[in-house]
Amino acid sequence: MALEWLDGFQRRTAKPPGYAEKTLAAYALGMKGKGAIVGVRIRAGEGCCAAARALPAGAVYDPAAAPRLPLPGCPLGERCPCVYRPAMAYEPTER
Repeated sequence: MALEWLDGFQRRTAKPPGYAEKTLAAYALGMKGKGAIVGVRIRAGEGCCAAARALPAGAVYDPAAAPRLPLPGCPLGERCPCVYRPAMAYEPTER
């Protein structure tokens, strides 16, 4: 990943109020602009909760229907290490 430092930073930083709504709105805007963003993925972090581990690997969600982070019942709350990442049209499909 080209921006590994950003990924690490976002996993270590507490999620601010409205993290899911703001992040998903930005991805939805990118999709509406007919850019290369085709959806959003959730990347579970190290030490994530059982609910995050149960999410389908590589699933691409429409931002309006994506699970909200932190997931309900996540014991880590705002310290949840899971993050949203854009799914790009030019990326190979994850399996």
